[in-house]
Amino acid sequence: MFDWDDLKYFLAVARTGSTLAAARSLKVNQTTVARRIDALERGLGLTLFVRLPNGYRLTERGEATVALAEQVEQGASTLADTARGWNRTVAGTVRVTTTEILAIDVVAPLVSELRSQHPSLSIELIADDRRLDLSRGEVDVALRVGSCPEEPGIVRRRLATSVWALHCTRSYAERHGLPGTIADLGRHEIVGGTGGLKELGPLVALRKAAPDAPIGIHCNSVPNLIAAVRSGVAIGPLPCWAASVDDGLLRCPLPELEARSDIWLLYHESLRESPHVRLFREAVTARFEVVRHRFEGRSAPGA
Repeated sequence: MFDWDDLKYFLAVARTGSTLAAARSLKVNQTTVARRIDALERGLGLTLFVRLPNGYRLTERGEATVALAEQVEQGASTLADTARGWNRTVAGTVRVTTTEILAIDVVAPLVSELRSQHPSLSIELIADDRRLDLSRGEVDVALRVGSCPEEPGIVRRRLATSVWALHCTRSYAERHGLPGTIADLGRHEIVGGTGGLKELGPLVALRKAAPDAPIGIHCNSVPNLIAAVRSGVAIGPLPCWAASVDDGLLRCPLPELEARSDIWLLYHESLRESPHVRLFREAVTARFEVVRHRFEGRSAPGA
């Protein structure tokens, strides 16, 4: 059996009339061309060229082989063009699960940008604190906050660290001042957690630090918590990402009550080369490179 790649050398010699000219067009040495022609003839069991002092001349079988080889060449070119088109046109549905905050502030805006570039891409966004099973295919990609998962077959990438800190509005600080110590919290109204936020770490820590502080409002979700603090009713812990977009919020100088959790991008290893899943993963990773400082409560690089 012959090597398909030898047809490239055969056509070059057929078109130029010599192994030297073919070698120049292919940017290889003349010996390589001559060797590949000999190998093709052995593989096919045919004499394709008559070797002359001034070059190579096609035999009758060689001339017939040119037409067939050009069909193979055209087929390979068509395949390459089609593959490039497939790579440009990314299609499919990516099922993504993440928290409400990440869904609202990161994923949804990113989906809008991706869809404008890749209209055949569809994103199914599930904003839920439940840990849907990547191994069983309940979702394709997860953006999770917390400890690093250890399930086998799951690819993990740490995107950023989510920092929570106590915040209040400027108007609240003008009325009541900023707490400078843990002891000062007893003089301030704070946010309490109920329902889904009853066990939220930063709220639990705040209540333990200031057990006698009056609770100005109870909240059962992170969006409610953000809205409550923005209203100026009380002091409460907020993710620095959410606070960074509101100039009316102030960060209280109480690092003892700051909390940190890693943000992870997760997917099953079987989806590593899936074009539409890879496109979404790469877009999310690139976005976090730009906004990581906001999650971590830092100033923008170079600011």
